[in-house]
Parts: sequence; structure tokens; C-alpha cells
Amino acid sequence: MHAAQVQSWPEGPRYVSVDDPPAPSDSQIQLGVLAAGAHQVVRSRASGAHYSARHLPLTVGVDCVAKDEATGQLYYCFNLQAGTFAERINFDRSIVYPLPAHVDPVAFAASVNPAMSSWMALATRTANLPRDFAAVVLGATSASGRLAVHVAKALGAARVVGVARSAQALAEVDGLDDHVVLRDPVAETDFSRAQGCDVILDYVYGDAAVQLLTSLARSKKPVQYVEVGSLSQQTAEIPSALLRSFDLTVRGAGAGSWSVEALTRELHTLIAKMAGWKLLTATAIPLKDIETAWNETHEGRVVFVP
Repeated sequence: MHAAQVQSWPEGPRYVSVDDPPAPSDSQIQLGVLAAGAHQVVRSRASGAHYSARHLPLTVGVDCVAKDEATGQLYYCFNLQAGTFAERINFDRSIVYPLPAHVDPVAFAASVNPAMSSWMALATRTANLPRDFAAVVLGATSASGRLAVHVAKALGAARVVGVARSAQALAEVDGLDDHVVLRDPVAETDFSRAQGCDVILDYVYGDAAVQLLTSLARSKKPVQYVEVGSLSQQTAEIPSALLRSFDLTVRGAGAGSWSVEALTRELHTLIAKMAGWKLLTATAIPLKDIETAWNETHEGRVVFVP
């Protein structure tokens, strides 16, 4: 069979012939891969930059949608160490999650990884959020931000406010209750619609985050801020007085702040919820074309199909 492997870090992925997987053990299931996403973590591992990628050859990929060819059952599969850009794989049964038959494998493969960021942020990096909490998603028009709206609602939010630069793009985000359009300069932005929030999920960081927090300085209720991404800037200058001005808790959410065991537990609920969401669109590329397509620019998410 074929797989995409990195055999030299500078060269990137290559489409190669590999041995068929052996017969699965009692704790495994052999599945045919239908679609596997080229997420940022996948690209980072393929370049050797990610801490989890240390040995060659490395089979590309961390997750996929796959099918039991004997029964037709679809599964979402998470496989950080062994890779997923292959035609068939033996998966431990503890890391496969059944999917309903109506799921689009390409859209689902594109969507789970970005949805994980907000799910793990809210599920593991917040504490004692009130019933029917109000959430703000800073960077709501990004792929992860769009899914964060669904995630917040699934985890109990009664109101979700999106923040981004494009009013038109914000109007197209499914599930938002209100939105804030960032101005240029960002200090001129009217954040009044974000008032009363209980939690902030930030995919942007930098000046936008500082101005949003500044607008909440007179908040009469606790606010939990979770930094998830840095689409705009890598640093933010938060005045010390601002940190003392209201009941603010600041945390980060990422692979270093929660365990793989926690992710495995949370995926059971996330996968079941996602089957009913509006998912991301993606470009599907044949796996055999990975050597030429890997470094090409594509609009939106990219998924490889064996």
C-alpha cells in the first residue's frame, strides 16, 4: 500500500510504498483511511519543528476519518504518534470514535482539529463558569473561531459574541448572537456588545486582546480569559493596573496545558456533538499528489484523500 512519509526533514513528505499493516490484534481495528487533514500541527511535525516529531521516517498526520470496510461504519481516529496519511491503518480501539453515516469525511477531517482548541480551552482551562454563561470569541471568522461558536453553545453558553475585522465575514459565522467589528486603529473599536461576558476565547492576541480587556476594566463579574492562538501578534503589553482593576483570570490553552489522556476523554463528547454542526469546507487533494501539493497555497483547509 502507499503512505506519505517524511524521510528527510528538508525534503518534506514523499508518497511511498510501505508494507501492508499486519492483521489487527484483539485490541485493534483495521480501517481504510478516507480523509486526513493537513493541520498546522501536521505541517509542524512534518518539518521536524514540533516537539513530538523526533525520528525518521515519520508517517504524516495526526487524525483522520476512516471506514471499517467490513461493516461500512465510519470513525474519527486520533493517532498522534503513528501517523494517518496512509491507505490502511491498525488503530487501537480506544482512539476511534464512531460517526453517523451522513458525515462528510472531508469536512469532518478538516474540522475536528480546529474544534479541539476551543473545546479543550473551555472544558479544561476554565473553572466554575456560571449557568448560561456569555462568551466572546476574539478571531471569530478564523476556522477555529467559527467552530468555537458551536463549541461554546454545546458547553452551555447562552450568548456568544464574535470579534473580528470584517463585518461581512462576521455576518456569515453560524450561531453568533452578536458581533464586534475591530477598527483600525483597534483602540477606536466599540466593545460595548462584549460587556457582561464571563469568558473570552482569544485566537488573535496582541493589541486587540489588550483593548478588549481594557473595555472590561469596570466589570462587576469575574471574567476568565483563555489565550488560544496568536493570529495577529505574538506579544501583548497588558498594563499592571488593568490586571488589578477587575476579577480577571488569565490562562493559556494548548497541548502543553492539558494531557493527551484528557483530550482522549473529551473527544467522545466533542465528536458526538460535531456530527450535527455546520462544518468547515475544505480542499480535497489525492494523497498521491502530496509531493507537489504540500507547499502550494490553497484557500481554506486542506485534506488529503488516499
